[in-house]
Amino acid sequence: MIGDGGMYFYIQDIIVLPEYQGRGIGRMIMDAVMDYISAVAKPNAFIGLMSAKDKAGFYLKFGFAERPPGRPGMFRVWK
Repeated sequence: MIGDGGMYFYIQDIIVLPEYQGRGIGRMIMDAVMDYISAVAKPNAFIGLMSAKDKAGFYLKFGFAERPPGRPGMFRVWK
């Protein structure tokens, strides 16, 4: 994850090898990332990411929304 530590965050490359998928590893990684953001993000901070094809549903569980057509990626505004 990169960003300014307060208002802007970008999550890059949360990847779990196929043979390890379905074991909760990706969720553990994202839980740790979101815990960090929760500790440092200011209200209305922007969090962006790019999702692999057909994996957006994973990030929807963490409060992310898909961007409009023609604007790739997903985002969340921290409250």
